[in-house]
Amino acid sequence: MDQQQFKISRPIGTKLLVSVVLLLTGVIIFLNVSTILLIKEDKRAYIYQAQSTQAVLAGREFVNRMRHALDTVRLSLTTVDPRKPVTKEHQSALRALVTNQADIAGLRIVYVDRKTGKTSPFTEALKDATLSFDLEPEWLQTVLPKITTQGFAFLNLSKAGGNIGLGVLVADLNLKDQAAGMPLAIGFVPLADFADELGRLNLTIATQAGWVLYDSDSAVTFSRKNILDDPLLQASLGSRVAAGALEYDFADTHFLGSYVQPGLDLLVLTRTEWQKAMRATYTMTEKFILLGLMAVGAAILFAIFFSKSLTAPIYRLYEATKEVAKGNFTLSLKSKSKDEIGALTHSFNSMSKEISNLIHEREEKVRLENEMAIASTVQQTLIPPPYFRNDNILIHAHYQPAAECSGDWWGFFGVNDKLVLMIADVTGHGLSSALITASARGCVSMMHKLAQEDPEFSYSPSAMLSFANRVIYDASLSKIMMTFFIGVLDFKQKTLSYSSAGHNPPWLFKKEGGGFALKSMTSVGNRLGETKETTDFEEKTVPISEGDIFFLYTDGILEGKNKNGDQFGKKRTRKLVEAALPQGPDEIIKSLMKDFMEHNLGKPLDDDVTLVAATLFPGPGGNA
Repeated sequence: MDQQQFKISRPIGTKLLVSVVLLLTGVIIFLNVSTILLIKEDKRAYIYQAQSTQAVLAGREFVNRMRHALDTVRLSLTTVDPRKPVTKEHQSALRALVTNQADIAGLRIVYVDRKTGKTSPFTEALKDATLSFDLEPEWLQTVLPKITTQGFAFLNLSKAGGNIGLGVLVADLNLKDQAAGMPLAIGFVPLADFADELGRLNLTIATQAGWVLYDSDSAVTFSRKNILDDPLLQASLGSRVAAGALEYDFADTHFLGSYVQPGLDLLVLTRTEWQKAMRATYTMTEKFILLGLMAVGAAILFAIFFSKSLTAPIYRLYEATKEVAKGNFTLSLKSKSKDEIGALTHSFNSMSKEISNLIHEREEKVRLENEMAIASTVQQTLIPPPYFRNDNILIHAHYQPAAECSGDWWGFFGVNDKLVLMIADVTGHGLSSALITASARGCVSMMHKLAQEDPEFSYSPSAMLSFANRVIYDASLSKIMMTFFIGVLDFKQKTLSYSSAGHNPPWLFKKEGGGFALKSMTSVGNRLGETKETTDFEEKTVPISEGDIFFLYTDGILEGKNKNGDQFGKKRTRKLVEAALPQGPDEIIKSLMKDFMEHNLGKPLDDDVTLVAATLFPGPGGNA
């Protein structure tokens, strides 16, 4: 075979040198940027963890101290009778009470006017004669409503130049309306040792009304400040959990904050300024940039030597291909490249057709093998067993995919007296649909774990659909949708709460007398995956009772066609289900699928078919 002349206009050595330099430079920049970002995130996570741990420990110690102080102050009210003049015996008992404990440094019992906050003395006992603490009427009025309703409160009694301490106030609510005033015991808890233990920790302890009881900044403590407008305190008040973290801006400063609710209606807040927290990170960033520039320089030198060593054997290979090109290979490759690689492609033109066919066959085989492996995994792991039973529910189900990979899915999980029953249908079927169902199954597994571990877990179907919507959106980027129905059966309250994301409404057959009454479980909601964030899922609740039958299905049963193109239909499905209701879930599934397969006889399924029938409160001897 004659060889055509091929002119090399752009040497591969030059192109390789430029490519390697750009590649290594890009990798170095990427690694530097990724490392810097990782360090920042790690630093943020470390600060959150450290703050949270410190807040928990400080809050626990503070609350324990306050509980002991509360017990002591409450006991003081039982030592005397505020309705009678104090006697020497009462005074001695009160003094002994204060002396023989370490929680409070002084105790005072007064009468307080609930309208004005003014106090009149009754008796007091102090460990230290130099200790003095006053109760201004205006300051006392800030906690009187809480004392009147709850019986106790905490009040900041610290004064600049004086003692750092907290007032533990306990009232005798049985005598709150007496003429002399409501009896109020005030215990003074010194906090100087508590402040020494905290060291440099930036910590604030406040009430839920925002009043600061203690702050590591003594100026804030002495000012008796209210921080109700602090975003970190607002986040703590609005949180459903006892601890959390928040990155926020306040007073023109960026903070990393953590909060803990240790008990006694108190809040412990810790915060660190962003600039201080990231000071070491900024220094490290500068070093990484310098190292990156040095690495780029080294990459250029490496690329020069690497390209020269690589192009020499390639050129020798090009010379050898001239001999190979004299064979009987057929060449169909096209190349616009004007370097050694282009010449090599030109020389092997006679072989390309066969190589192309072999590669295509191999790729197709690998793709089919992968799809089959994925389909097998999906079918084996995503769908629960078709039978489940306990004293609260009896479930029979049927799942039949239209192809190797299915877009239908159903499942359930139960915790205590609640059971969450779900069914879903991805648009279409095949490998992509199976991947979306896998994402949904993973999401449900996570919700199950949260429900097991978190006693405050919300069993709201709407909230669970919103959570699943984000997972499906992230998995499909709005290219594949999924209909989804969630029903939460509360066997203790005997209710069924449900929400739907565009799924076919399930049927609840209410047992009435000798028959059943149908209720269609309609609920408005968009399909999962259409938008990134959505909470517009209508939530409804209906009562349930013993013997009710819950039937869920996908549209594959309704839209399945026979050879003539006739759909199986909703009316026909309902008629078959109602006829089998007295025999229980197993007979419902069997009779419905028997009739459907006869309807579909002689052709593949048009779509996946999933059916779930459940009897509620079947008891030990219910229908199987």
